[in-house]
Amino acid sequence: MRIRSLILLSSLALAACGRSAPAAPPAEVARLRALGKVIAEASDAYRARSEAMPGAVACRAARSDYEERVRPAIEGILALGPKLDPWLRTRGPEERADVGCMAGAMLSEFERHTDIACTSLDLATNRAETAQHAVTMDRWADLAVARSDESGTASEGAGPRCVRFTDGERVYLP
Repeated sequence: MRIRSLILLSSLALAACGRSAPAAPPAEVARLRALGKVIAEASDAYRARSEAMPGAVACRAARSDYEERVRPAIEGILALGPKLDPWLRTRGPEERADVGCMAGAMLSEFERHTDIACTSLDLATNRAETAQHAVTMDRWADLAVARSDESGTASEGAGPRCVRFTDGERVYLP
């Protein structure tokens, strides 16, 4: 009887431990931050390069360099979503588990931009598109960094987040 009681107590103790919030996945959190920084830096450099580009050839070269830096970073954040979102749900409000949402939004914006970037015969139009895209990507990259920074503590639910609507549209909400 005594052994059965010990086994029961041990089982209950293990079950109670399983209900506590899992420890932070530090490698994934650090990776989210690093990838957000890569996207922010690449977007800023792309915008600056775009402002000085003399023509279509320079525009396509800038876009190509940007794509080579940003696509792997977005794919990296997409891969982190399934690992970090469940963990974030244990740390605070449900709407903060938005890594997958923000990565999907980044990818949609990135693909939208790369489909039309440098296609206009008007250099000013190409520059304006790049500037608008860089602002959008900076906002998403800032959210990725913010999510990694707040991951050490439970958040109150205030602040920006990604929302995915039933039609698949993803929106940044401040």
